[in-house]
Amino acid sequence: MNSKLFLLTLVTIVTTAFAVSSKYSSFTITLPSFTQECVYHDLTSKTEALVVSYQVLTGGNFEIDFEITAPDGNKIVQEKQKKYSDFLLRSFGLGQYKFCFSNSYGTAVKKVEMTVELEKNTDDDVNTNANSEDVIANNAIDEIERTLNKMSKTMNYLRAREWRNMSTVESTGSRLKWFSILVMGLMVGVSVIQALVIQFLFKSRTSNFV
Repeated sequence: MNSKLFLLTLVTIVTTAFAVSSKYSSFTITLPSFTQECVYHDLTSKTEALVVSYQVLTGGNFEIDFEITAPDGNKIVQEKQKKYSDFLLRSFGLGQYKFCFSNSYGTAVKKVEMTVELEKNTDDDVNTNANSEDVIANNAIDEIERTLNKMSKTMNYLRAREWRNMSTVESTGSRLKWFSILVMGLMVGVSVIQALVIQFLFKSRTSNFV
């Protein structure tokens, strides 16, 4: 009995891992200054919802414009100067959704990470004739899937924090470098001016004595 239970658990974990990987996709978009990039995704089943989220990883003040266009052509979301956000698309119709990112603030190249996930409506899939073992197995699968989703979202959040901190450190280092060069230039300029002023004063005094 224990061996059967272990085998069932192992098969459940493997199956759930493949299912989550097939429904969950994450990718990175690079946005040069004053450009727009669009991503398309099809929603083909009424029992599924589309979960979309994004976060700006690098670039300037980490702000972009974002909009979502429904299959009928209507813009259902329009955001300005956002760093991150997430949406659940369920009741806007089946078909192709368009997600567009615009980098209209500053001249820095910005990197955006976007995730698209299909969330299944489990209320339509409940089998009233299922026995207790099937119910326990389905609950275990759902629990593993929820845990994997939480872990994936937490890892994405921590990675975004790391990218932003690294970008801030690099930007601060670059500013310090140019500030140091400016201070050195000012010191050299002041020293040259002081030398010229002293030389001019001595020359004027010598000519007066003569």
